[in-house]
Amino acid sequence: MKATCIVLLLSGLLSGCSLPSKFDARDPGSIDLTGPGSVGSGGTHCEEPDFTGVDIMARLTPDDLKPAGGPYRVGPGDVLDIEVAEVASSRSQITIMPDGMIYYDVAGGLNVTGKTLKEISNLLTEKLKSNYAAPIVTVNIASADSQRFWVLGQVRKPGAYPVARPTSLVQALSLAGGLQSGQLNAQGDTQEPVDLDRAILVRKGKLIPVNFKSLINEGDMSQNVYVRGGDYVYLPSIQHRAVYVLGHVTNPGPVYFDSDLSMVSALASVGGPKSDAVVTKALIIRGSLHTPKVAVVNYRDVVSGRKSDVRLQGGDIIWVPKGVWSKLNEYVETVLVTAAQAVAVQEGLSAVGAAAINGAGVSISAGQ
Repeated sequence: MKATCIVLLLSGLLSGCSLPSKFDARDPGSIDLTGPGSVGSGGTHCEEPDFTGVDIMARLTPDDLKPAGGPYRVGPGDVLDIEVAEVASSRSQITIMPDGMIYYDVAGGLNVTGKTLKEISNLLTEKLKSNYAAPIVTVNIASADSQRFWVLGQVRKPGAYPVARPTSLVQALSLAGGLQSGQLNAQGDTQEPVDLDRAILVRKGKLIPVNFKSLINEGDMSQNVYVRGGDYVYLPSIQHRAVYVLGHVTNPGPVYFDSDLSMVSALASVGGPKSDAVVTKALIIRGSLHTPKVAVVNYRDVVSGRKSDVRLQGGDIIWVPKGVWSKLNEYVETVLVTAAQAVAVQEGLSAVGAAAINGAGVSISAGQ
């Protein structure tokens, strides 16, 4: 808690990577703002942390490159087109209720969640026998709203899209209007707005390791997976100068900057670590989501002056854990999924609104 207070105190004093050479985190009066290495003197005391490559264990499987097997199974929100053959007045569009029930004609309530169209047809046929002579009930999908995938970030039409038929990732991006167009910079070169290295596909809380750069820039169809209901695709911006400070901190989220930014300043901007955070095993994650580099930083040593502060780069993720982790590879993979969702929510809120984001099943919490 005391370290957090010092971080807050320093937030108004530090600029980029200019830091006092030494100070006692327990004694704010020990900070010399005029001596060598002080903010006023322009000295810089940031160092590059020791990054190590992390092997993300997830791999694409042959099943990822195939459409989901079996017939479509309905769920709440789907709209069914139901008709008794040769009875024109019987045709109706019925929405499956949140509890999975449908109400059609004199059939009464039927729970159809998870059932195929054929199974629903058989159920209705049996229910209507007492009112129709040898009824033949046809059931089709009018709107497949229960099985939706989400595309957020640097696409022209971010939002939710139904999986009414087998849909590949390329088709999914096309439904979302394609990627945002590049813009000319001051040198007359086209600057692409999408950071394909950090684009991500999440399914049921796990990373599906698609190489978006190979797929989009090189046409590598070995990366063209089929999306499923509940999938979440995010293509971040390459232009934002921001780091994301997440995990067990006071106000997790992005920190935007113009020139230099240090770890101390970034954490100060979000209110610092929470009092019970494990600050001795904080992480800085940098680079591609497929081949990230990770540095483990003892933040307590940084704020006490025993270690130099860390210079950050745009796109870096600072993660302050709540508990002690042991297996770095596995932990980083979990962090990347949570961080990507938190980053996507930040942009998605402005694109599709809070209600839509909540409907995606994507957690707005930045995780612990």
